[in-house]
Amino acid sequence: MEYLIDADVLYAYMDPSDWLHNYAVKVVEKIKKGELKVKVNPIIILELAIVIKRDLSEKAMLRIYDKIKDLKVEILSVNEKTVEEAFKYLKKNMGIFDAYHAATAKTYNLTIIGTDQKYDKVGVKRLDPRQL
Repeated sequence: MEYLIDADVLYAYMDPSDWLHNYAVKVVEKIKKGELKVKVNPIIILELAIVIKRDLSEKAMLRIYDKIKDLKVEILSVNEKTVEEAFKYLKKNMGIFDAYHAATAKTYNLTIIGTDQKYDKVGVKRLDPRQL
């Protein structure tokens, strides 16, 4: 099975004070061992950059890309089909970032690793990182 890792898990991995940090570390360890095949999209990276710059620091934000590349996760393209799907989710009152993540998961047939239950409500497959 292939997964799309949500920004909340990556953020928690990078912030030791986050409530989800220990679970995120376990997820990242599984990725590094090749036990989980995980992907991201540019929107996840953008969301992560915005939140890390706001909550942590610009210096931490500038390290995001290198940290993601170190995990050897594939960065998926956001294509026209993804955009079309995202707008369907936006019409269901999802936030912009979540709509694009849901659309990416649907377009590429991925399960999202994340804690946001909004995905469950719109029929997107999700795995809570606390279950890994």
